[in-house]
Amino acid sequence: CLSGYTLYGDACFKVYNQDKTYSQARQVCAADGGLLAMPRDRDVDNVLRSLKNAVNKISRFWFGLSDQKEEGEWEWEDGTPHDILTDWNNWQLGEPNDNDGGQDCANYYGSGWNDAPCSSEYKFIC
Repeated sequence: CLSGYTLYGDACFKVYNQDKTYSQARQVCAADGGLLAMPRDRDVDNVLRSLKNAVNKISRFWFGLSDQKEEGEWEWEDGTPHDILTDWNNWQLGEPNDNDGGQDCANYYGSGWNDAPCSSEYKFIC
């Protein structure tokens, strides 16, 4: 793994303690040769939450899941689909809710996942 990254399974993760939009966060990860982190299962989700909590327990953190291309069609940063009904997920109760429209990017909020405007500036995990 690159400096500052933590190896888990076959992936390397790094928590960035700086606020960026979803697009800016993607660019930082890309500069490292990676993508925003993709917590596809409980184990990876737990690892990412512990990594981010070590940096900041209360802030929101972007990870690599959005429905920017088409509302309601969530997909991971690598382009694979995420079916919010059948795939493992950690969405908080009532989420994703696209509150007032335009909430297209997923983030860690509290103990689970939430959707928020991609233009919001949050910390992030590559």
